[in-house]
Amino acid sequence: MNKKKIIAIGVSCLFILVGYHLFSRQSAEVPTNIIGKDKRVTPDDIRLYFKNMKFDDKDVSKYFSNDLVNPYTIKFFKFLQGKFSQMSLEDHLKAVEEYLRSIMPPKKAEEMFALYKKFTLYEKSLMDVTKKWGTPKTADEALNYLKNLQDYRRNYFGKDIADGLFGAEVKNHEYRVRKFSILNDKKMYGAEKEKQLKELQGEMWGRDSGSVDSNAKPFDRYQEKMVMYQKDLGELNDTDRKDKVREYRKEFFSEEVVARLEKVDEQIEGEKKQEEDYRSREAKIQSDLNLKPEEKEARIRALQEEIFGSEGADEFRRRENIRKAQDEWKRR
Repeated sequence: MNKKKIIAIGVSCLFILVGYHLFSRQSAEVPTNIIGKDKRVTPDDIRLYFKNMKFDDKDVSKYFSNDLVNPYTIKFFKFLQGKFSQMSLEDHLKAVEEYLRSIMPPKKAEEMFALYKKFTLYEKSLMDVTKKWGTPKTADEALNYLKNLQDYRRNYFGKDIADGLFGAEVKNHEYRVRKFSILNDKKMYGAEKEKQLKELQGEMWGRDSGSVDSNAKPFDRYQEKMVMYQKDLGELNDTDRKDKVREYRKEFFSEEVVARLEKVDEQIEGEKKQEEDYRSREAKIQSDLNLKPEEKEARIRALQEEIFGSEGADEFRRRENIRKAQDEWKRR
């Protein structure tokens, strides 16, 4: 990092833990509840933590009338980083200090500036620290990363302040990693996954477990259900599988939406069969030893027109060119 510039690193665990769905099943290597049950973090705290906010000069003080460390603190610090950007770190801190003194009582402004300065230096230090940890590729590695990150914060700020600043973020990401590692366990049937998810929610959220996923959109909940019962569905024949998928869809969507989804299924299935037919007939042309290269090319183009239509053939050729270019790039 250029020491003369203030750069909002924003090392959110979210970017570190991108691809929850790729994580394997976690072990018990990292005990559940990295933040600890002594610090209660509710689903509402998490929703507030990730909610977009704007701060008006006249209203800032009301967010910190009691404690400086609360769900608004990180949001306010990010607001300050944006408000006083494009300047040296020294000038940035000076501008922030003057601004805080203009909108807060002197003692509170002094305390807030001290915390903000420490937060800024923490962000600058974090880039070098996290390089040593590497990028997590499994649930265990992700949970260890998350624990190491919060331990570093606790050493830097003290446990109470670190958990107050980042508790919602850490608990959210820990829950997501553990949840999606259960969902994506290909060895488990849906009923067992549901049982383990219920246990996880109870262990991490206690009396708030019923509301932790309550704001999920219908389509997200449907996709989650499909992943949860992937093994069950994979063992059904086509007819039974379609019936079961329809049953799941009716849990989340109206009859009208279910009908539209089924129409899309039919379209996708039709396109799949269409391409399978094309690949089979193309292979026969390519393997015909009696045809010259230019004759093969002409017949393949005619086949594309026959199967996909004029406009569809053009689109198919564009996709084929992209696919061939990607295959060529991979072979290098």
